[in-house]
Amino acid sequence: MSDFKRKLDQMMGDTSKQERRIKQRVHERLQKPAKTFSWQVLFVSAALPIVALFLILTIDPTNYLSSDKGPGIPYDPLDDLAQISALQKKQQLSAVDYEEFATLPHFEEVDGLYYVDKETFSLQGSSETMHTVIERKVNLFDEVVYEAGDIVRTMTNTTSHLPTYMDVYYEVIAVPGDRVVLKNGKMEINGKPLPSDIMDRYEKQGITIAGGYDQLLNAREYFLLNHFPASKTVQGATITPVHKIYGQVVGVATVERTHSIYMDYLSGQLTGDYTPEQYFDLYLYDDLLGFGNLPKTPGFTEISRLGELFVEASYRKTTPVSDNEVEIRYQYGREGVVDRVFTMKRDAGSDRWVIAE
Repeated sequence: MSDFKRKLDQMMGDTSKQERRIKQRVHERLQKPAKTFSWQVLFVSAALPIVALFLILTIDPTNYLSSDKGPGIPYDPLDDLAQISALQKKQQLSAVDYEEFATLPHFEEVDGLYYVDKETFSLQGSSETMHTVIERKVNLFDEVVYEAGDIVRTMTNTTSHLPTYMDVYYEVIAVPGDRVVLKNGKMEINGKPLPSDIMDRYEKQGITIAGGYDQLLNAREYFLLNHFPASKTVQGATITPVHKIYGQVVGVATVERTHSIYMDYLSGQLTGDYTPEQYFDLYLYDDLLGFGNLPKTPGFTEISRLGELFVEASYRKTTPVSDNEVEIRYQYGREGVVDRVFTMKRDAGSDRWVIAE
């Protein structure tokens, strides 16, 4: 026995029993407890295969298979484009209900950013000859200028994904910032089916919506669809840039009561005292419609986007140079986009304003 143990026994008595008990407790704690299984563990273990089988049978694998996340089958617009073009050539693409315009306001004067559509129509109970009034928008490159539900006119564009036509009234379905998904004729805007009258009309009349998109519209894109589709036709849903949209239908004008340079032009009676800017718009309007009734303008021969200049009228300013000369300047205020300048002079022979070479 060590001296320390002997002295401890003398002070506290024999401690052998206490030491054995302490060693026994330490030994028990160092040993791993034996594994035990409760009935809950056995139940969960048995249920796992059943749950796995249920998930396999109920989950749609097409939503989770890696093949669905890769390249898919692309939409081919060629067949639809051919059908739509054929319908348009036969004038069977649209069935315009002009009575819908009866509730629009009547314009006594059409000027500024407003102009009249070339097509005429009449309403029940009226003997007047009418045109729709179209509004060109201000700041169309800098703001969202159209809303879903607006009725608009566009240029004829057959080089796009699907074509648009000048003599079709289109409805705005989605605007910049919206996500458009169109697949197999089913359309969603921002993840929700489109709950609108136009979709109900399309379904009831057996009309097919052509196109294939899964796209977020950029700051200058709008999603359009024919507002007056003919029954049992194929209609192209088109993503259209804002400079190809020639304005919103906002009212009606009558040949009998509305004062406008456009009315005078269409009736062949340009006898009024018009401003240089009105004449400038009329030259663009004449080219846009393809009438060719005004003298050829050499300054326009090398410009491929005259129709867009007509739409972008809010970006131009007119500055007098003299009593018989003015400068018309397009200023877009965007880096990399140069100003476009035209000069108009008063013709001594006719007293009309003409675009100088």
